[in-house]
This record gives sequence, structure tokens and C-alpha cells, in this order.
Amino acid sequence: SVRPMPASIAAEMGEAPFGGAHYHSLFAIGIVLFFLTLAFNLIADYLSHKFHQSGSATL
Repeated sequence: SVRPMPASIAAEMGEAPFGGAHYHSLFAIGIVLFFLTLAFNLIADYLSHKFHQSGSATL
């Protein structure tokens, strides 16, 4: 079945033997999730500064 990456990490971390391939693959999923989140945040920050408007009606 397909489930979100954080759910896979949370559900399977307790079952994975320490230092095994399953354990390392869960950490790899976490690293991928971290870098995807970082990339989206950097892009959003760049776009926010690029299209910044001054005034009281802006977010």
C-alpha cells in the first residue's frame, strides 16, 4: 500500500533491526523528506522576496 513518508518512518522504525538495510532505508526516506522540504521552503522564500509588495493589504 502507498502511505506518506513520515507515516512509513513512524510505523516501521520500531520493527527495523538497528543497522540493517531496512533501518538505513528509513533514514534515507527521512533525508529525502528533509531535502524536499528544504527545497520547497527555499523556493517559497525566494519567490516571496522576488514578488514582495509594500503596503497594508499584503500578506
